[in-house]
Amino acid sequence: MVKRILALIAVYLWLAAAAIAAQGALAISGAVPAETMTRAFTALRDPGRQMGIARAVAAARAGEFKPVEGSAPDFGYTPDVIWLRLPLVNDSAAVRDWRLRLDVNFFQSYAAYQVAPDGSITTLERLTPESPFSARQVDYPELVTAFQLPPGQATTLYFRYWSGGSSQLNAVLETAAGFERFAASRTAKNFTYYGMVMFLILAALVAWGVTGQSIFAAYGAYAVSGLLFIMHGDGNAFRYLWPNAPLFNGFASLVLGGGIIVFGANFARQFLLTRIHHPVMDKLLLGVIALTLAMIVATLVVDTQMIKKWMVLVATLSIALFTVSGLVAARTRWREVRFYVLAWGGAVISSALMTARHWLGIEISAELQYDSMRLVIVVDAAMMGLAILDRINQLKRARQVALEASLREARHNLDLSRRLRELEQDYGLAVELSRSHERRFADAIHDLRTPLHALRLHVNALVSGRETAREETAAAPDVEETFRYLEQLIGQELQAHGSGGLDAARQDLADGAAPEVARIDDILARTHEMFLPDAEAKGLRLRYVPCHACAGLPPLDLMRIVSNLVSNAIKFTERGTVLIGVRRRGGALRLEVHDTGPGLSQAEFDAAIGRSVRLRPEVAGAGLGLSILREMAATHGLDFGLIRPRAGGTSLYVTLPPAAVPA
Repeated sequence: MVKRILALIAVYLWLAAAAIAAQGALAISGAVPAETMTRAFTALRDPGRQMGIARAVAAARAGEFKPVEGSAPDFGYTPDVIWLRLPLVNDSAAVRDWRLRLDVNFFQSYAAYQVAPDGSITTLERLTPESPFSARQVDYPELVTAFQLPPGQATTLYFRYWSGGSSQLNAVLETAAGFERFAASRTAKNFTYYGMVMFLILAALVAWGVTGQSIFAAYGAYAVSGLLFIMHGDGNAFRYLWPNAPLFNGFASLVLGGGIIVFGANFARQFLLTRIHHPVMDKLLLGVIALTLAMIVATLVVDTQMIKKWMVLVATLSIALFTVSGLVAARTRWREVRFYVLAWGGAVISSALMTARHWLGIEISAELQYDSMRLVIVVDAAMMGLAILDRINQLKRARQVALEASLREARHNLDLSRRLRELEQDYGLAVELSRSHERRFADAIHDLRTPLHALRLHVNALVSGRETAREETAAAPDVEETFRYLEQLIGQELQAHGSGGLDAARQDLADGAAPEVARIDDILARTHEMFLPDAEAKGLRLRYVPCHACAGLPPLDLMRIVSNLVSNAIKFTERGTVLIGVRRRGGALRLEVHDTGPGLSQAEFDAAIGRSVRLRPEVAGAGLGLSILREMAATHGLDFGLIRPRAGGTSLYVTLPPAAVPA
């Protein structure tokens, strides 16, 4: 009888203890979602990281554990150890095997304990930073804790963890059978996604091998980084790729996330050709690459946890930069970059979700973040594939156009060579004629020498292929203008040999013949291009100020006036600048040429305008330049003189008669 009474008392005490333990406990009968789990959790932070399970149980009895705020336990990027307490009571009829699944792939430190109503403690799981994947109790890429809780009984679970990244934790409680079904579904989903991305990566590598286009390799590297980042987030990278490298797994997200940024920036540079078309964007993309690599290297001396947080922000800003680069290119090359812009536009949304969670504290589940990344990378791969196909088609068209342009250029160069030979023959004839008409042809030869030298440099460079295609294209109009100027000048002098030439022109002007109209801007531009090689050979800057007025002079005569002024300035200037421009003086125009040479006094200028006068014998020349200008100015009734004699350079002017701009 006594034994029976003692047994009843023991059962009563056990039931009482169970009832006390079940107060505030979460009643479970099947799967429990994360939101319900969060309301059942209480938490305690351990800044010293020294608290053990016995001290945690005592702290719970003392009321030190506090309810969790928000939809999930989240303490930010903190160095503290986090303790979570979860009281449970099994309200099912037959289930005793349970699984607590944490929506994280890895914690640097993780332990789980089960405390019975009588105070006995069972260690369910204990993982350290050195624990390989095989040390896990449940063979699953995410952290899963298995425990036994028979129907009608109560227990309390304690979880101790510390994360090298974010401390956010979503937990789901499931039966053992329910977890097996979920695990099979999740594994099929993950590997279906991996297979899709790996197929796209393989296609990119094959295309690289077949076409030799490095853009395929650049995209393949970016896609591999994205795939590995997702695999790491799912936990499968630790499970299959580096199961015995837990220390590397601890900061693999930083390396792989940095790879997405670095390889993404490199792909953007190659695809958009930013170095050629958008130099500013190219420098920004290179800056992103340098910053990312510096952050990864900084983990050797700086807290990795904070670098991970900053890497999230850098990733978002980088993807936004990739998108902006595409939009900049789309202003002139929309067809070429349309799929690129669409692809990165989706990536901006996914990266913004991650930034909102880690920087703004917005409650977004890790599963939603990674699902958005999965979707973005698949769509991104398809869009980038279309974009690259566009690029290949355009390259084919560009090669065809380039081949046709090359053939045209070859024919053009042959024609230039022929015309150069004919021009040099005409020049030789002009020299022969100058022996019998020394004064007249000496002036013409003086005006021909420098531009012909510049022309020869241009043509030889074009024919020998030393200039780039773009420089050849830009130089072609200038070469044609120089040819026309020299051909007209020689033709005029040869014609004058039989018809009176300059004397006839003077007579026409005296008889009131209407002067021709010369566009000053065209003359200045042609002169600038003609003499630029000589100026650059001496290390001088040759500049001109555009002028949209017209002068009442024959264009050839105005060209000779400007050419003589510029040639003289370059000849006597050793360093600095030669500047050409036109000022309005009342109703007239004044052509001015300024240099930074040794300067001329008024007396020196008066002497220099005499024929064959050389003030500085050490400078090569015939002493004809200023005398030709004086005679041409007198022929057309123009003023020619020195502006403010100064020691730091020479400024000369010639007045020009204005004329109405021709329609």
